[in-house]
Amino acid sequence: MDSSILYGDQAYELEALYDQYLNDPSSVGDDWARFFASLSNGHSATQVNGATRTGGLAGERRKAQAVQQLVLEYRRQGYLASHLDPLGLTSPDHSRLDLSVYGLGEKDLNESFESGIASMGAKPLRDIINRYEAIYCGSVGCEHFYIRNKEERAWLQERIESENFIAPLDKYTRLRLFEKVYQAEHFERFLATKYVGKKRFSLEGGESLIPLLDTAIEHGGETGLEGMVIGMAHRGRLNVLANVLEKPAGIIFAEFDENYNPDTLDYADVKYHLGHSNRKMTRSGKEVALSLLFNPSHLEAVNPVVMGSVRARQRVNRDPDRKKYLPVLIHGDAAFIGQGVVAESLNFMNLKGYRLGGTLHIIVNNQIGFTTLPSESRSTAFATDLAKGFQIPIFHVNGDDPEAVFRVARLCMDYRNKFGKDAIIDLICYRKLGHNENDEPAFTQPRMYETIRKHPSVATSYEDQLRNSDGASDEEIQFIKNGINEGLEHSFQKAKEENTRMQVDTMRGVWSGYDRGDLDSEPETRLLAEQMERVGQALTTVPEGFNLHKKLQRLIDLRSKMLSGEQPVDWGMAEAMAFGSILENGHDIRMSGQDVRRGTFSHRHAVFVDTENESDWTPLNGISDSQGILEIHNSPLSEYSVLGYEYGYSLSDPNALVVWEAQFGDFVNGAQIIIDQFISSSEVKWYRMSGLVMLLPHGYEGQGPEHSSARLERFLQLCAKSNIYVANCTTPAQYFHLLRRQMLSTVRRPLIVMTPKSLLRHPSATSSMEDLGKGVFEELPSAASRRMPSRSMVR
Repeated sequence: MDSSILYGDQAYELEALYDQYLNDPSSVGDDWARFFASLSNGHSATQVNGATRTGGLAGERRKAQAVQQLVLEYRRQGYLASHLDPLGLTSPDHSRLDLSVYGLGEKDLNESFESGIASMGAKPLRDIINRYEAIYCGSVGCEHFYIRNKEERAWLQERIESENFIAPLDKYTRLRLFEKVYQAEHFERFLATKYVGKKRFSLEGGESLIPLLDTAIEHGGETGLEGMVIGMAHRGRLNVLANVLEKPAGIIFAEFDENYNPDTLDYADVKYHLGHSNRKMTRSGKEVALSLLFNPSHLEAVNPVVMGSVRARQRVNRDPDRKKYLPVLIHGDAAFIGQGVVAESLNFMNLKGYRLGGTLHIIVNNQIGFTTLPSESRSTAFATDLAKGFQIPIFHVNGDDPEAVFRVARLCMDYRNKFGKDAIIDLICYRKLGHNENDEPAFTQPRMYETIRKHPSVATSYEDQLRNSDGASDEEIQFIKNGINEGLEHSFQKAKEENTRMQVDTMRGVWSGYDRGDLDSEPETRLLAEQMERVGQALTTVPEGFNLHKKLQRLIDLRSKMLSGEQPVDWGMAEAMAFGSILENGHDIRMSGQDVRRGTFSHRHAVFVDTENESDWTPLNGISDSQGILEIHNSPLSEYSVLGYEYGYSLSDPNALVVWEAQFGDFVNGAQIIIDQFISSSEVKWYRMSGLVMLLPHGYEGQGPEHSSARLERFLQLCAKSNIYVANCTTPAQYFHLLRRQMLSTVRRPLIVMTPKSLLRHPSATSSMEDLGKGVFEELPSAASRRMPSRSMVR
């Protein structure tokens, strides 16, 4: 039932549909048939919201239509009347739901109408309003009416309006919710008592984040989820580490005390940037692998990194349906609307090369950004309005209502599982303290913080609710509290008494077998003749019936001559041979960037397009049955998010060659945050290695200041402690050996390559097939002899 045509500007559609019903009731669908059956006889529809009437419906029929318009308004904008702000600083707007707007009044409340809910049927208007108020105007505000897909919209409406969605929760679930909010609250208070004045970026005021994540994990485990990768900023991070990923509290205390053995681990970053991985057993007996990625202070920068990491895990763990591994991104309200990388990352949702089967977004909306109010930081009513254009359902929920949080978390997990799309939970809460624990927020928000000082905590109010509703006994509640209190105290004392050993957990699983490397070792990169032949055969054999562009047939012919030695090898051929040999060795290759399938300079042509039907042919995927797979994707027009995505992919699949190419090297500065905060520094900060390759077209060739320089000097300045490789090759053979070296080594470090432009086809910058079959990558002799720590490589 598409209720949008109940609006006056589309009343003619309603008349047409009604005429269709009169001719054949079975032709309009069950929902509309029930609606029209509830009307008296008549032949025209009307708009009752103050507009011109389009016909003369009888009074009863006008009332029935008015009720349907009221129902529609609850579904469409009931969230504006929801009780979402736990502080009560913003008032719900009921103006759109006033009966008088629809020509209804008190006298109509006892009259029966079709409710619009199949399980409810016809009921007095009073009961209908009460039901819709409970559904749409309580602690949850639902935004989904803008979604164009009717199946999605109908599914969401059915779930939201079902009895189950608002039914009372069982005792075990309510006790679990209390346990998690108390766990979150007591952890913060414990740290505040034991480490006075230390920065921890408290979660206080937003403690419902912990039961939200717990619910997502538990419900996900019941529906086939095997892994969850979380990205979040510093706010509440220690709490999530302790109470969701179950990082031992003693280790967190040791980090505060700096009482640990630095020989086993010494991260070069603050404790509220660190990550952790663990495996958690759910109530249903399913194990879910949890990872919280390390990240810097740059808000939202980790988003594409998480997404790329999940894409790699889905590939490595054979999850083509993308249901087993879930990205969870935890945002701040000011950052969600303020940081452009958020929109860039949302754009990945439906793109073939980047889709993940849906991301769960959680906005910890504490209604302030440091000292900046929403009215100063956004031009939209809600921080989430940005997501509507991506057709993502949004659920605003009052953070003081853990049961509403529980319901919404399960709904979003089910929606993602069914439709493979993102969902957003806007957890509206508050920040009890300042931006950090030493900040005084009352300087800039005195009234808000006067309210906050008087406001009971989530755990306190929910405990009172359980006691008053006979949801739990005093003994049950106290048992939970005692267990949490005693556990933290025991861990604290143990951390004080012992020198904690903290082991690096980043070199396990797919990373076992890799190491930080012997800088003096060089892998054998030459290619045997029989390998050249197999790769060359795949590159030059056009499938039967494939309609190749006539100019590209000349390219195939030229490559055949390169293989036979009749023509020298150019850069495109050297790259193709390197890629093919890596694939033949069983490694996957993932490459992305703007226009990379063809290549900005039309030199690559890794994918050919049939001139008749536009089907694809990727020659390098036809070498052998046992080879790796080449994925090459033209990216969105973005550097920041796409480079972050590929970096994240490289974190979770070191066995794949992951390549990002800039359209021109000059544009790489659009991704400078990823380069500075992740690529160049992740190993020393977090013990996270990456084999990402960055190809940056570089060369002063009269193209102006924005198409000339990849800023080689900037990358050289970033070199320290053997953190990255920077290379500028002058022959195709050197480029060939460099790419093979990157994969054949047991070390994974980022490789930044200054690639040519005019030299791509220059007759003086060529190699022979023989050069590919012998030798290794040749460093600058002086650098090789001194083994420079920066590992800059130039020839």
